[in-house]
Amino acid sequence: MTERPRRVLTIAGSDPSGGAGIQADLRVFAALGVAGLSAVTALTVQNSLGVLAVHPVSGIVLQEQILAILQDGAVDAVKIGMLAGADQVTAVARALLAFGPPNVILDPVLSSTGGVPLLDEDGRERLLRDLLPLCDLVTPNIPELEALAGTPTGEGPLRLQAARELLEQGARAVLIKGGHLPVEPVDVLIRPGDSFDQIPHRVGIHFHGSRVYTSHTHGTGCFLSSAIAAHLARGASLFEAIAGAKQLLTTALQNPVVSGNGRGYPDVFAAARLAGNMDAAVRSERHADRVRRLAGQLYVITDSTLRPDRSVEEIVQQAMRGGAKVIQLREKGLATPHLIALARRLVSLAHEADALLIVNDRVDVALAADADGVHLGPDDMHPSDALRIMGPDRLIGVSTGTVEEAKALAPYASYLGVGAIFGSQTKLDAGDPVGLKRIQEIRTAHGNREIPIVAIGGITAGNIDKVARAGADAAAVVSAVICAPDMRAAAAELVERFKKGLV
Repeated sequence: MTERPRRVLTIAGSDPSGGAGIQADLRVFAALGVAGLSAVTALTVQNSLGVLAVHPVSGIVLQEQILAILQDGAVDAVKIGMLAGADQVTAVARALLAFGPPNVILDPVLSSTGGVPLLDEDGRERLLRDLLPLCDLVTPNIPELEALAGTPTGEGPLRLQAARELLEQGARAVLIKGGHLPVEPVDVLIRPGDSFDQIPHRVGIHFHGSRVYTSHTHGTGCFLSSAIAAHLARGASLFEAIAGAKQLLTTALQNPVVSGNGRGYPDVFAAARLAGNMDAAVRSERHADRVRRLAGQLYVITDSTLRPDRSVEEIVQQAMRGGAKVIQLREKGLATPHLIALARRLVSLAHEADALLIVNDRVDVALAADADGVHLGPDDMHPSDALRIMGPDRLIGVSTGTVEEAKALAPYASYLGVGAIFGSQTKLDAGDPVGLKRIQEIRTAHGNREIPIVAIGGITAGNIDKVARAGADAAAVVSAVICAPDMRAAAAELVERFKKGLV
């Protein structure tokens, strides 16, 4: 039987010029490999020069369209665009309440780029009251944020306060789009757990971008929200979905389609061709599963020089029998053919034990052995290059010791290896201990719980619970297991103590 494709429903207006609305959404869905479904909110009369008229569909007809789609099978995401009145807002809210689909993205289109109003005051009030609490993400630009929150947003703190008000109305996350900023565009993701007591550039997750100087920007909001929805439907985390969508839009803006005498629109298919493989722009569902399996686990790194009386296979088996679910192959002294052969044997052992096998440093060995991922240090391949080579399925871990390094590497990483927390007895170049506080500093500055932090460096049974309480999602050890007389018992004790610290 053929596997059901991922399905994304767009609820938006029809744009006969093809640049925005339903037409743009379905084009993005197709480029990202998901099946597009649609419910039309309005027929617009427009071309590349502007909107001439809007003819809304009745709320009843809109609700019937949505219910017909949702009754025909589950959808994996919903993107909501232009709503042309209060009755339409109510119709969408009722349909979503009836079926509760996941990954609901609201792009609050309040007016056309030319200034034609598309949602009246009553509609905005119902949107805030009835629809916002059903949305996993709202993606306003700065004028839309100001209109929804009813407050000026000229400065950073005011924009954050406006986003906070939308969260208080029930939205689960707000992405403030920075395209209207006079400087480089920075989008900021705000979520309920964020602290608003910090200086603005430390609040939320910041997605930096490069401004593309072009007049052909028709439908950019539709493009971005649709790409986010498609990425989420395919199993990406919210962070990965936004980063992938933003990267795709930037490339598409550099390659517009200009079919009339006015503004053109970003070409998603040109962006896909230039990317070479669209899967590399967003992580896969299999990758998301591997990330989930990493959380809360003991991560054991091999070093056979510490235990010459045991083979690497024996070390790994004893660690896994004690409960370790992540193994990193770090054997510096082996020639490449022998390292690949060893990696293949360990992949087989790890998968039999439902564990992950990650290769240190070597992207080529990880691919040759079909490992679950690779871990990269500061002198290794940049993770952005590793992502292009390894594709969307595998884990890419990166070593980081500072907040600045974490911010720079996080967009390409599956997890952050933070350390050395207590120093290191096995890695001479690990540097000075950074302390438990560094875990929380990176967590707070990065603001993204969806990229796990793996603490490393000097971790033992006597301090692993402190690492868990400090906010690490996993703990990596070397000598605490390998040098123990009973490696299995040592691993079991570490697993137990770490899990107690997570409670």
